[in-house]
Amino acid sequence: MNVFNNKNTITPYLLPASALFSGLLMPLAYAPYDQFWLIYLLLGWLFFLVHEQSAGRAALLGWLFGLGWFFHGVHWIYYSLHYHGGTPLWLVIIMLAMLSAYLAIFPALAMYLAQKFFRTSRLIKIIAVLPALWVGSEWLRGWLFTGFPWLQTGYAQIDTPLAGYAPVIGGLGAGYFAALTAGLLTLLWLDKKQWRMIWLCLVVIWLSGWLLLQIEWVEKSGEPMRVSLLQGNVPQQQKWQYGMREITLERYRHLTESSWESDLIVWPETAVPDFAHRVPDYIEYLRRRALQQDSEVLFGIFTGDSERRVYYNSVLSLRDGLYRKRHLVPLGEYYPFRSALDFFRRWINIPMSDIAAASVDQELVTVAGHAVGINICFEDVFDRDVMRDLPEAALLVNVSNDAWFEDSIEPWQHHQIARMRALEAGRYLLRATNTGVSAVIDHKGRVVAQSPQFRIHVLNATVQPLQGRTPYAWWRNYLLLMLVVAGLSVLFWRFARR
Repeated sequence: MNVFNNKNTITPYLLPASALFSGLLMPLAYAPYDQFWLIYLLLGWLFFLVHEQSAGRAALLGWLFGLGWFFHGVHWIYYSLHYHGGTPLWLVIIMLAMLSAYLAIFPALAMYLAQKFFRTSRLIKIIAVLPALWVGSEWLRGWLFTGFPWLQTGYAQIDTPLAGYAPVIGGLGAGYFAALTAGLLTLLWLDKKQWRMIWLCLVVIWLSGWLLLQIEWVEKSGEPMRVSLLQGNVPQQQKWQYGMREITLERYRHLTESSWESDLIVWPETAVPDFAHRVPDYIEYLRRRALQQDSEVLFGIFTGDSERRVYYNSVLSLRDGLYRKRHLVPLGEYYPFRSALDFFRRWINIPMSDIAAASVDQELVTVAGHAVGINICFEDVFDRDVMRDLPEAALLVNVSNDAWFEDSIEPWQHHQIARMRALEAGRYLLRATNTGVSAVIDHKGRVVAQSPQFRIHVLNATVQPLQGRTPYAWWRNYLLLMLVVAGLSVLFWRFARR
């Protein structure tokens, strides 16, 4: 069947293949490849493919683009499910295909809406409608069913002038201007007569982003702090073995003893492979040493509630502060739609994969007189979870265990996302991981210090606590969404009768 209903027998096959192949190339724009410029070409090519198609055809092309994009971009779940979870390879492939097919619905929806409801000129379609709907679909992807905002377009812009928009309208806003750049380049190809106007727009967009990047939105709060991030490099396949427990505890004790000169020492997520109530002597020893050295230690550990018979992925402060994870990973930490998906438990053997989500409202942990906003692993992917701790937090801390994904692209993608969160928030962010990438990131999203992967390492640095709010910390994504909705509404009513 000719799905494009076109007499040209080549086009029906070339267009879908072109969309799928373009999507497969999209992850190369992100870390660790960092070919950010590919987004402008690939997204621009998608806009070109769909701008004269019917709504159904545009949706198909958008879905195929998304299928390639996400299948390549999140293929690293193979390691956690098959290599560490024991899931059969055939089932991993099915799950990855299903996840990619679901995530591809969002770009498909953007393309469908553009062609279904906006009968505008080519110029307006490519540089106004499509970029706006694209960023709207990315926002929706980050919210629906708890959200999966991985591989948002803006993340790839962290080292470009477009990053200057992030402290004002967030990473989504940086992604919007990347999509707008793609649209302008596409229009330049289609209509060379308007090259002066197009180049002027590009110069204004990129120059404005660079100028915004020069602004200091926040100010210093007190004296700089010395910090140490401990990277224990415990292989994931050994982490929960009984014989590794004492080895792990001794390794982190030794690394901590060499770091008491720091004001703050941070261990990774679940650095202690046990419950807090099972290692009271160990914790008490560390607490006494921390008090003697006038230092603070934050470390990942599981804590439990015996009355409710639940347990939490937590970060414990030796000065009696505690943070419990709020935003859990589906299948990895809890089972959504348990009645329908509970059968997966026979195929997925992931330790500690049925934990509870803690309250959204938790008191911030205080270190050296400064409030610290803590998030665990996947939580820093969600801008709303990080922004919740502002402006009280003078410093951000993320603890993670990306050892689940071995030597894949995931740790580098996660590191890139953390850089965007630091830039949006206008805060230094300390990221302590088990096997890397551990890093100290400043309030501009720049890497101050970084550990090598897969090595036992102590990362030492000096950070500056900060106060105040970036504009984005004030209005979050609401301003961008209001502008997108208002702009699309005007265009819809202006051209609806056509």
